[in-house]
Amino acid sequence: MKLKHYFLLLAVGIVLMAVVTLFATFRSHPTLFYVTEGFVVALLIYLWHFYRKTIRPYDTLIGGIELVRDLDLTTRLAPSGQHETDIIVRTFNNLLTRIRSEHLKLEEQYTFLNLLIEASPMGVIQCDLDGNITTMNPAAREMLSPSVEEVIRALPLGETTTVRLPGEPQLFRISHLSFPDHGFQHPFFLIESLTSEVRLAEKAAYERVIRMIAHEVNNSVAGIISRLGGEAVERLTALSAFVTRFAEVVKIPQPQLQLCDLSEEVEACRPFLENLCTQANVQIRFSLTDQAIPVHLDTVLFQQVLINIVKNAVESIGKKGGLVAITSSVPSRLVIADNGHGIPSAVATHLFTPFFSTKPQGQGLGLLLIRDILTAHHCTFSLLTDPNDHLTRFTIQFPK
Repeated sequence: MKLKHYFLLLAVGIVLMAVVTLFATFRSHPTLFYVTEGFVVALLIYLWHFYRKTIRPYDTLIGGIELVRDLDLTTRLAPSGQHETDIIVRTFNNLLTRIRSEHLKLEEQYTFLNLLIEASPMGVIQCDLDGNITTMNPAAREMLSPSVEEVIRALPLGETTTVRLPGEPQLFRISHLSFPDHGFQHPFFLIESLTSEVRLAEKAAYERVIRMIAHEVNNSVAGIISRLGGEAVERLTALSAFVTRFAEVVKIPQPQLQLCDLSEEVEACRPFLENLCTQANVQIRFSLTDQAIPVHLDTVLFQQVLINIVKNAVESIGKKGGLVAITSSVPSRLVIADNGHGIPSAVATHLFTPFFSTKPQGQGLGLLLIRDILTAHHCTFSLLTDPNDHLTRFTIQFPK
């Protein structure tokens, strides 16, 4: 029951007692009757004045508390005319103004933070207290894969790790952090792509070394060949050609992109690929969609990519087996699958690393060339062996 209801009960009780007293003194004590009547009138006036000065200001304060409870920070309390209450009203209104100002400031900061997270190239993943993923920004959705999610699940709070995805050129730094929220440490993950920075550093390093070696070897070989003959000349010429192959890797031109149909470009390269497979007694077939797949390509560089991919697949297959080239329009994708020996998981994490090769005489140039050309085309790509069907797929997805 509210305070004003108690007050009304008290007022009604006093009035009833006064009325009973009036009737009791009406005939026996006429003078006392008029005195009592005056007292009752004065009491009613006092009760009304007391209600206005006490109960109504109290209702005003209760209304203010309800405004705060309903998060209505725009309405203000009106002065009651009672000095002590008006001090509380002014204080309450000032407090509401400050709360509203802080609330707007927090909303602006929250909106800015959300925009910043959404636009950030760094992946941000928030989790609940049980470690389940609740929200992620667009960058995180693009980076997240089963391999990355596996690392996230195993990474302890407060630690950072660097992971290279198996069969892909991507390199990520993943941090498991937390922020205080309602008295608990709320976990989240930051995923930073290091691929481009590492690739640029790698390229700058091996470009410098290769150019220096090629310059010194070719100059020395040229001087020696002029004085020698026979088998020595052949070996030195082979050495010069060997070094020149490394030098050619760092001279890949910037792609001259033009709008092409992906299936048509694969079809145009078909004779070269079939000849490559025929020589190794490997069957190749093509499953090219009839739908147009518009992509931007440098046709010459793309042909080099296809030849290198098929060459690697043929070497993996050996003497028996086959491969298939598949195109799809949604998304724009090329897949070259083979049934060769497959790629062990221990090897998959080192693919696309400069000069890495599992072949005894391999130089590690093929995948390096493929990586740099496809990266220049802004493609995403992977080379993985599926544990279910044991097919090794080189998948290239073109940008929209």
